[in-house]
This record gives sequence, structure tokens and C-alpha cells, in this order.
Amino acid sequence: MLMTFDESINACKNIDDWKFVTSFSVGGFEWTGFSKENPNKLIIISSQKTTILDCDNGKLENCIVDYDEEELIAFCDKLPSEAILIAGQYGGKFPEVTNHGEQIIIQETTQYIRTVTFISNQNKKTKIFESYGLYICGFSYNGDYFMIADDGGIIVLKRCC
Repeated sequence: MLMTFDESINACKNIDDWKFVTSFSVGGFEWTGFSKENPNKLIIISSQKTTILDCDNGKLENCIVDYDEEELIAFCDKLPSEAILIAGQYGGKFPEVTNHGEQIIIQETTQYIRTVTFISNQNKKTKIFESYGLYICGFSYNGDYFMIADDGGIIVLKRCC
């Protein structure tokens, strides 16, 4: 059975040791990227605007981003010393395993329905997505933040314990 965006949010809220930070829609989503130097920062590139999200408090602010879709890197005025690796529907990837033992499993049917299962470090499995339109999901490079983006929007979690 396909999950709605709200059902994905509710499933994410039930992952042990993780806290829901925010969810929001993004018109014209294209790319996103976690900072390695500031792991709580996530840039979001859409056809309408570019923003940076503080994954600790959910605060979103406009920024200026230059990016290369072939090299999959971006430069943000709010993070001037860093080349940020970007990922989205058409390329790139985030870590699917943390150094704390969590992981996500992404499966796809022959009908292009994707299922994302979050596996905790206690091996508890939570289905957080099952539908069409998955763009990208994965962990920050330090493993303390998680994001999933689909055609309904973006959901962000952070480690709480």
C-alpha cells in the first residue's frame, strides 16, 4: 500500500533515538547536499530558489548557490570555504549507513514503487517511505542527521540520544 507524505512523516517520528526536525514542500526540487564541515547544514536547490536549512532547529534561510550538475558539487555563500557534494533525482548519493550502526535499505519494484526502510542500531526496522517520486534520502556525513526528499517535500531528522 502506498504511503502519503503525512504517513512518511508519522513513520519518521517513530524511529527510536531520532527526533523529527521539520518537513516542508519544495517546488521544483533539483538538488540537495549536506555540509561536511557543518554537518547540521543542508543546502536545497530548486528551480525557484536556493536555501540552507539548519537541521538542528529547522530554520530555513535563502542563500546564493553556484552548482555543477555534472560534477555534483555546489558552493554556497553561507558556507564559503566548502565544496558541497550534491545529490538529487538525477544523480549523486548520500551515505546509507552511519558509524552508529543505523542504515537505510532502498528497494524498487518493477512498477517503480520505491520502499525505504530505516534500520536502527538495535535492528528495529521502520518503513518510512513507499510510493513513487523518491528523489533522494540518506544520512549526513557524520551520521547525526537524516533527510528524505520526494515529490511531496523534504523530511529532516536528527539524532537525539
